[in-house]
Amino acid sequence: FRAIARTENASGYQLPKDWTITAAFRGEEVDITNPRIVPPVPEVAEMLGNNTLMGVKLSLGHDTRDDAFLPTQGHIIELGHEQVFGSFEYPITTFEARQFFTLTERIDGSGRHVLHVGGQAGWAGSDTPAYDHFYAGGYSTIRGFGFRGASPKSGDVIVGGEFQLLGTAEYMFPITADDMLRGVVFVDAGTVEEKHKIDWDDFRVAPGFGL
Repeated sequence: FRAIARTENASGYQLPKDWTITAAFRGEEVDITNPRIVPPVPEVAEMLGNNTLMGVKLSLGHDTRDDAFLPTQGHIIELGHEQVFGSFEYPITTFEARQFFTLTERIDGSGRHVLHVGGQAGWAGSDTPAYDHFYAGGYSTIRGFGFRGASPKSGDVIVGGEFQLLGTAEYMFPITADDMLRGVVFVDAGTVEEKHKIDWDDFRVAPGFGL
């Protein structure tokens, strides 16, 4: 069981030409009790009880997308680094880049067919507890797997990892004339590793389609 009391604040400054720099602080109390498996696996045993977490993060981003919710052209690039203090002390560095291309559209700008390619990488320090590890599986990471279903395990327990490398390519197209219904075909790929080394036997590839 995990109970979290969280405080989070962020402030940002809009720089010229689509650049943004953001500073953020988060504070959490993470209480972990009654593990499902007794005795617990080492990754769970080390964080049993009450844990305090205070993180300071600085991010730099460049965003030229035409729409934040459903972009059809432009790109977004973000580099972030967080230093965490408290019961555990560790850094977390993340990088994400996505590019959107409009392949074809109607004269009035509707009915756009969009190609999207992107990737993200993450690195966390060796003292990072499992509740702040990287996980893969699910809509925002590797579709076709259950929530966290493509993540490292310790025994039968999903514990995540300290390194992730994910990529995606998808093609979205309108099905109805009013663009309210769209189809998408995609390939997601990547891995989350317990340590900072890629085991290519763990690399997952998931093609699929959706509406």
